[in-house]
Amino acid sequence: MAPDADPRVPAYPSIKESDNDNQTDNTSSGTAKPAPEAEDQSARISTTLSNQLQQECSDLLSEVDAYQSLLASTLRNPQLVDVRQFRTNVHTESKILQKLGKQIEEAVANTGPQDDPDVEMRLVHALRSSNLPFYQAVWKIAKGSCSGLLALGKRGETKATLREKVKGMQPEKQPNKDKRKSVLVDIVADDGEEWVKVSNISENRLLFEMAEKGWDCDSDEEWSDDGKGRTVLQNSDDEDDDDELELIKLAQDLRKAANATRVRYKHPRPRVVIPRIEEGSVPEIDAILNRMRSYGVQVDCQGTLPTKASDSLTHLLPQPFRKFSSTLNIDCTLLLALVSDLSHIKDIVPSPLFHRAIIRQIEVEKEKPLLASELWPAMNDRKLISTTGAAVRFREIVETIGTETEKSRTRLLLGEEPYENLDREAILQKFQELSDYQIPAGWQIPVKVVEAQQVIEAAKTKGDLHPVVHEVEKDLSDINKSVFLYGWVTGLTTISSNRTIDKQIEATVESNRNNDDDLRGPDVWICDTARSLVGKDKDRKA
Repeated sequence: MAPDADPRVPAYPSIKESDNDNQTDNTSSGTAKPAPEAEDQSARISTTLSNQLQQECSDLLSEVDAYQSLLASTLRNPQLVDVRQFRTNVHTESKILQKLGKQIEEAVANTGPQDDPDVEMRLVHALRSSNLPFYQAVWKIAKGSCSGLLALGKRGETKATLREKVKGMQPEKQPNKDKRKSVLVDIVADDGEEWVKVSNISENRLLFEMAEKGWDCDSDEEWSDDGKGRTVLQNSDDEDDDDELELIKLAQDLRKAANATRVRYKHPRPRVVIPRIEEGSVPEIDAILNRMRSYGVQVDCQGTLPTKASDSLTHLLPQPFRKFSSTLNIDCTLLLALVSDLSHIKDIVPSPLFHRAIIRQIEVEKEKPLLASELWPAMNDRKLISTTGAAVRFREIVETIGTETEKSRTRLLLGEEPYENLDREAILQKFQELSDYQIPAGWQIPVKVVEAQQVIEAAKTKGDLHPVVHEVEKDLSDINKSVFLYGWVTGLTTISSNRTIDKQIEATVESNRNNDDDLRGPDVWICDTARSLVGKDKDRKA
């Protein structure tokens, strides 16, 4: 069954569960069998439906596989986008459809006086109860109205600890977790900032559920500010009420999960998509949709969705650089990566003197070069700066253990002697002579070194920074203060590979939020990997 699925397409019932107790057994009662023409028509319908669903499932699998291939060819770490469980679900559905198709073929071929005349009908019912339409809807909505996809199917806690708030989404399978305290998000988009739930409920099914659970409209109309009548629903507001509609529960749980989680210091935007319902046709349904929106959830129906999804899948790739500032603040860790021989020489022969971390970086670099696949795209044509603290430490490391080529690249990167009088094009040309990779023509070097401490202290004096900054800086080294606090003060995106410090800052901000929903920490992008200098030998720390 599709997860969290009352509003969704039901899973396959077993043949026994599909039996109708009031159905007449035509064989035992002696009732005449259907005419051969009717049997032939039924066989054609069931076979056609089976073949159609199998083909549609195969097509969906092919598209998901194409997206996974695109991830593998584009991202350094394709696992950052989690579509594996979704693909597994579709693949499982495919095998079930194939099995049902074979059973239909056998039923059509072997029907005789001794056979159950209704077995084919029950198999067709099982086909029509497939979860495939739900998976198709999720994929179509993702392609048609989302970008920056991070996951198809992730569980978010409706009540989260501080650790969970900082971490964000929880893995699909959590041992000993009560699923009643979580919600399965069908699509995590906009690089984690949008959470989408899909409901394949139909208009008739929703009206039936409303009648079944006693949802009525008030006979007296209330009037809104614009003078138009407004339908008022009558039911308990108790969230634990068994008579609550599934769509209402869905909106409530999605809102709770979003409130319990922060992605880059902000709550994700919750959205519910109901592609089989058209808003504006039934007042009672419109009232349900408005009730859902009252929880701060965006609700999209048939008329607000794109009629055709794009055939291209590139817009679904993560887009972490899209919201970068026009100037980037570079940490020492990535300055080292920009000049390391590991980043610029394609065929470095491993030496017994190399630390094991260097050996590993050589192997990773062969699979996907860091500069070409991640750092240069991140920098693009943006201006680049570094704080004095980071630049000084960077120079010290290179001068201590760097190779001659690493030292030359450092002087070029910072525009230092003997290259201080060269323009950008000349510096790029010199840099190209020291690299096996094509240097981007738009790379904005040399990096400008700025004095950070005065700017930070001035912001504190003026009160431009939230008091939480004092808690944050307690656990930071002088270099990290200059880098991360400068980015915070100036509003610049800081790029670094120091994930530990980034998470430490985030945890401190969250633990000192004190109901300040607008509090934001520094805008930081973390590169998943770094590059050491080749000069580092196995007796030094990696």
